[in-house]
Amino acid sequence: MRFVVGLTGKMGCGKSTVAEIFKELGAQVIDVDKIGHEALKEEAVKDRLRRLFGPKIFCQGEIDRKKLANVVFEDAEKLRILESVVHPVIKDKVLKLIEACSDVVVLDAALLRRIGLAELCNVIITVKCDEAKIVERLKKKGLSQQEIQRRLAAQKDIVEEGIVIENNSDLASLRNEVVNLYKRLLEGGVGG
Repeated sequence: MRFVVGLTGKMGCGKSTVAEIFKELGAQVIDVDKIGHEALKEEAVKDRLRRLFGPKIFCQGEIDRKKLANVVFEDAEKLRILESVVHPVIKDKVLKLIEACSDVVVLDAALLRRIGLAELCNVIITVKCDEAKIVERLKKKGLSQQEIQRRLAAQKDIVEEGIVIENNSDLASLRNEVVNLYKRLLEGGVGG
């Protein structure tokens, strides 16, 4: 029987690390961000975004995600427009991937609700951490303070729900918490 876990939280909180631990434990993980990147390569999506945002978001015929981010994270309406184009494509791809899975499936998706994936989940897990920790992690990835603030502002509607994993400690503590949670999922002691 398939059991779908929605894994959400703001960027820089450690969702991908938690997803990787779930994968090591045997869960099938669907990286929704990666699917979003793939969606931006589809001709129909590129054509629509070219009409909406113009050629400035393109480089050598492909959407330049950094240029696109600069456009949409400065204007909430432009972000909403982008999401109205890309989210249905993402949701369709995720549905097909879920259908091909069995056992525990983890949807690694910051925007779980906004994409419309939350209703597919048996349980939702929110990874959270202090904002100072988020900023520290994102600066290590090369984002400026301004980029970090704009992106976090665009994720302000991500709220704690379901099971909350606090990721303010070390990797060993996080791993231990995820291992225990996974055991509870397999035993049917969570969600469903």
